[in-house]
Amino acid sequence: MEINSVSLVYIFTHLGKRILGFFGHWYINGFLRIVHWTYNILEKLDRYFALRITMKNWFQPLYQDYTPIGYLWGFTFRTVRILISLIVYAVIIFLSASVYILWAAVPIYVIYKIFTNL
Repeated sequence: MEINSVSLVYIFTHLGKRILGFFGHWYINGFLRIVHWTYNILEKLDRYFALRITMKNWFQPLYQDYTPIGYLWGFTFRTVRILISLIVYAVIIFLSASVYILWAAVPIYVIYKIFTNL
């Protein structure tokens, strides 16, 4: 039984499209999903930390107490709040980047294991 060249071209073309489609789905769609997930978490956390609003009112007195103590407490509390929120945001971004790196390494690891066990 002989396979003609047109069939081989079709098989390899289809195989190439499927392989490229898989890697496009795995890397691009996986990246977009993790970015979307991270953005949603940061958005939910921003409702609690209100980083932008806190930075906007950073040098304003606390509870509109325009005495030196009000300015001092306002600056102190807002500085602590900004630092805590930046640390939490950095941890979330680091964790999501780590998840994506692990996600991206899975196909490479599988291909490596296939070729090392041949």
